[in-house]
Amino acid sequence: MPDGRLAKDYWVFAGQTATGAQIDMLERSGVKPSKDHPTKSFTMLGVPHTAEWRQEGFIRLTPSLGLTLSPEDSGEDPPTR
Repeated sequence: MPDGRLAKDYWVFAGQTATGAQIDMLERSGVKPSKDHPTKSFTMLGVPHTAEWRQEGFIRLTPSLGLTLSPEDSGEDPPTR
């Protein structure tokens, strides 16, 4: 965050079913999960997330504050403590 604090200091993170706009964003970014590859990891605003394919048209987005889920090829720096 601009003031040097972590996003988790301000926000509550909870999983959710992705909206149509979020599914489009995942597809454009190349991290949309599929039946063949049901789990993808990515970062959004510096927070690691997991996208899980549930069934056609339903994707679950789950944020994680664990540092182990940071995608290696995201081009972003992993979150710091």
